[in-house]
Amino acid sequence: MKYYKYSEQKKIKLPLILLLAFLLSLSFIFKASLQRAIVTVNMGTLYVKYLNGKAEFLNFIHANPIKEVHIKMSPNNFVKIQKERTKMLSNYILTGNQWLSKNQYFKVKYTEDNSGSSGEIRLFGMNPDHYRDYNGHSFRIKFNGSTGFGKKKVNFINPRSRDFITDVFSNTLFNALEGGIELKYTPVKVIFNKSDYGYYVKEDFFDKYLLEENERRESVIFEIHQDSLYFNHIGEGNSFLPLANQLSELFKNDYKTFLTLFDTEKIKSILMISLIINDTHPLFGINLHWCFNPVTGLIEPTIREGSAYLIKNVDFDNLKFIDGIFTDLFKNYIEDSFIEYLVKNLPKVTDLINNNPDYNAYKKKMSGFQNEIEQKEFIIKSNIKYISEKLKDYIPNDIAQDDTIIIENDTIINNNWTIEKDQILVIREGVNMELNGIYLKIYGGLRILGTPQKPIIIEGSPNNPSTIFVNSEKPIIIKNSYFNYFTNLKSSFNQPSAITFYKTDNITIDGCTFSNNLSGDDYLNFFRSKNVTITNSTLQNCLSDAIDSDFSNLKIHTVQFENIGNDAIDGSGSNIEVINSSFYRVQDKAISAGENSWFYVTSSKFLNNEIALVAKDGSLLISKENTLLNNRLDLVAFKKKKIFGPPSVEIINTTIKPVLIEKKSNVKGLSEIIYSSNVESKLYGNLYGKSSK
Repeated sequence: MKYYKYSEQKKIKLPLILLLAFLLSLSFIFKASLQRAIVTVNMGTLYVKYLNGKAEFLNFIHANPIKEVHIKMSPNNFVKIQKERTKMLSNYILTGNQWLSKNQYFKVKYTEDNSGSSGEIRLFGMNPDHYRDYNGHSFRIKFNGSTGFGKKKVNFINPRSRDFITDVFSNTLFNALEGGIELKYTPVKVIFNKSDYGYYVKEDFFDKYLLEENERRESVIFEIHQDSLYFNHIGEGNSFLPLANQLSELFKNDYKTFLTLFDTEKIKSILMISLIINDTHPLFGINLHWCFNPVTGLIEPTIREGSAYLIKNVDFDNLKFIDGIFTDLFKNYIEDSFIEYLVKNLPKVTDLINNNPDYNAYKKKMSGFQNEIEQKEFIIKSNIKYISEKLKDYIPNDIAQDDTIIIENDTIINNNWTIEKDQILVIREGVNMELNGIYLKIYGGLRILGTPQKPIIIEGSPNNPSTIFVNSEKPIIIKNSYFNYFTNLKSSFNQPSAITFYKTDNITIDGCTFSNNLSGDDYLNFFRSKNVTITNSTLQNCLSDAIDSDFSNLKIHTVQFENIGNDAIDGSGSNIEVINSSFYRVQDKAISAGENSWFYVTSSKFLNNEIALVAKDGSLLISKENTLLNNRLDLVAFKKKKIFGPPSVEIINTTIKPVLIEKKSNVKGLSEIIYSSNVESKLYGNLYGKSSK
């Protein structure tokens, strides 16, 4: 009997042993998948939930409210997007591979600060931190053009996926040091279909809005990986396709020339940041996005997806960055001056951490993640200290004294000419200077010192005009000079203006005449330039715009505009004073205030122009004690771009009529207003103004 019972126990245990052995075999075979499922997915999700819960408690204790954004999509589409997320997750658990497929967009409603927009939403991200959590995944929203939103795209990402503070630090530093393109990160709390998804950062996307918000002209955005350029943005209707093709052609067939197009100062900044955080991940081709700046004709980098790690060793005699474009740029254009760049700029980094208002405002909003941020800052500060100690063995080159180039006699320049940062070009009174079809670039100082008795003449040829580009930290002084026959076509990539001032913050133009530009959208373009003064001057016979100001501050006093082919003064994101000036025979708009500009126009005359005063897109235009006669329209106010609000106009002691004013425009000082609808459809050559085509 005992023997019989023993046999039964043995029969029962045998299947259990076999089952256990089978399970152990499966766990060994699928060891990696199980580890990914347990550690990366489940434990990673729990850790993020813990961080969100802790942040929620700390924000409540510290009375630190975070902006809520509400996202709503149909139940059917919500099920579909979760099925996509499950598919992405299964791919990772089973194979360990990144998600490389594109996801579908679904309709969505978005609300923020009592403003809303419809749009489309999709999942994004190649690594599992973006999709492992069913109510904490990353997503991208593309808005449909509502006021305040435009058609921009934004990413919503868990703070841990951007290393809490590292990407914010990198972008803030890049912008502070070199005016680099900065991706903004805004802390938000996401409520998705009434479910609390926790804390996110809203991250800028690589589109035209990123360029506009960084005071850049719209252009191409691309990546470099494998042996090709991959374009993320080529404009609406592929408007920048010719430029994209030109860059691709150079990359494939003339690589040496392609390398000369990069903004090396910004490259140095990116490499320094990579060194400080001790991470080359942001430099990989699929992570780093490049933007072509059509004003400078140079390619600029961006930075994203960095994490901070402690430095264990660095050898400045044998610095190595990742293979590819950075290796080639470093060896050919950066290596000899990189140590000097570090010595000069590294002390500024700690100051940014301590004192930069935007950086510290972000940290304050993210106080719920204070411990994680402090850990990352400890690493960054330790790395800065380590690099500084290592740099003590390196003595930077002596700073060279400025080299002054003086032109005292009549001169013909037949070849492209660059005035370097450590040079100053001085042109003496009475000189006639002929620029024979050249591209003149000024990175140093410029002093054109004519007198009323002995003015300076600088001109191209009607058959072979020239282009001038100025990008200088030194004062620019231009007095009593005549400029004739200029074009935009001599720069490598056809900058839009005949004479461009880019990021030049001390410009004085007095007693000058600018005439007869032969091509280009503008005669004078001031781009991101401050403290610009133009006095006692004339702009006449201009092909298109006379003065175009982008994100600049100008004071225009006693300037005459006559026979202007398009706009006399066109401002975007600018502050401009116009005093005691005159506008005659302007074929489009004498004053055009756009894109959040501020214009103060006083004691000026507007005679026989197509349109005298225009305010649009969130701008404020103040007209005080001006004279307007025989203009087809005296005043126009409307909204052109949906991302901006309506314009504002204040009329003081100025007789204004006729007008074309769109509803919601805020106009003060007119006794009676008859509003018009669809104002834009009546402009740009349709009923009034000049076609922009």
